[in-house]
Amino acid sequence: MAKLKVALCGGGTGGHYYPILAVAQRLSEKFDTEFLYFTIAGRLDDKRVDQDFAEVKKIPLNVHGLIRPIYKPSNVGIVIKHLMQTRIVKKELQEFRPDFLFSSGGYISFPVVLAASKLNIPIYLHEQNALPGMANKKLAKYATAIFVSFKESIEKFGKFSHKARFTGNPVRRVYKNREEVFEELKFDMSKPLIVVMGGSQGSSFINKKMLELYELINSDKHDFQFLHITGRGEDPQKFEKYSFVKTFEYIYDLHEYVAKADLVISRGGATSIAEIVNYNRRAIVIPWNGAAENHQYHNAVILEKLGLGCVILEDAVTAELLLSRIVNSLSRKTSTIHVLKEPVELIIENIIREESR
Repeated sequence: MAKLKVALCGGGTGGHYYPILAVAQRLSEKFDTEFLYFTIAGRLDDKRVDQDFAEVKKIPLNVHGLIRPIYKPSNVGIVIKHLMQTRIVKKELQEFRPDFLFSSGGYISFPVVLAASKLNIPIYLHEQNALPGMANKKLAKYATAIFVSFKESIEKFGKFSHKARFTGNPVRRVYKNREEVFEELKFDMSKPLIVVMGGSQGSSFINKKMLELYELINSDKHDFQFLHITGRGEDPQKFEKYSFVKTFEYIYDLHEYVAKADLVISRGGATSIAEIVNYNRRAIVIPWNGAAENHQYHNAVILEKLGLGCVILEDAVTAELLLSRIVNSLSRKTSTIHVLKEPVELIIENIIREESR
């Protein structure tokens, strides 16, 4: 096969970026590839692309998401800016001439998908959440196929649901074993490892509630060990008095630790849920109330139905309830989710099949 040229977009947060990274890396293993990546200037994807991709041309776009509620007059200027960016994207796509575009949604996908559709470039969308985002729903009519992380999402695309394929949400490969993870953290392998994370941006709410829990545990002397990702801007000294807690602002390869955790305490973001499912981990999920269309709650409920997690709404979270759920979660047997094939493999198979027609 000649060099496979792929245009990509989707970023800003790990939930949009990591599925693209997983697909792109696997494509690179199978084919001679070249990538054109449209990033959001200054965001996670813009900072990571050059480090994560061997051969890539990066095009940062100056775009912003719509302000909720979407009928606000200030959104008119944002829409105009998106249309202006479409001209830049179209020019880059004409020069690069990709075989197809793979987009993971988010507001950056509007100018990129619109430009690709005008050039008749095949478009593949991926939806990470149980409740599809506004961008993917609006852009579904331009897609050759839409890959969804949950079966329940298919019907949400209405008259375009025939384009949807249930593949799951791609996650990064794991390379470390349990011994390596515990050795790096200087943790005791005879004690449970609990990973606490608030998404790629961190969560001040979870940080606050976990500090209350650590104080409770400190007095009761439970044998738990916590790897806690605080996010940037949190004072690490607040956690120093608890010897059973190790904190980091951010760990790029956090998935390695999630994959070996005995329990995960997390928000209900798409990547967090995907890793819990694909690595078959037990979890306590606290959905973020401010998530668009309350999608974190819908993600968390599906995880609970799979038998891998329990959901605690923000208003109900207390240190005592968290401790009770931790003890209960660690004492019960983990449900086994049988995955016939990795999501990333299913996505690539579907794309190659479509492109070979």
